[in-house]
Amino acid sequence: MKRIAGALVLGLGLMVPMGVVFAQDHPTHEWSSSEDPAWRQYLKEHHKKYHDWAKANKKEQEAYWKWRDEHRDVH
Repeated sequence: MKRIAGALVLGLGLMVPMGVVFAQDHPTHEWSSSEDPAWRQYLKEHHKKYHDWAKANKKEQEAYWKWRDEHRDVH
């Protein structure tokens, strides 16, 4: 039983650093007014009429953040 518990603790200990690295690879996104020019560019590139960020549904917001991660140079 001690061997199983030891193997479990060791396995979990090896997985924790991978989780930390994974979390760092995926930035959290927070909307601010400085995002507005990029939001406008996103809508233009996707042939969508301008609408306020707050009125975008969750699916559209997620698509924007994915696009934004790929277009970090847009200001």
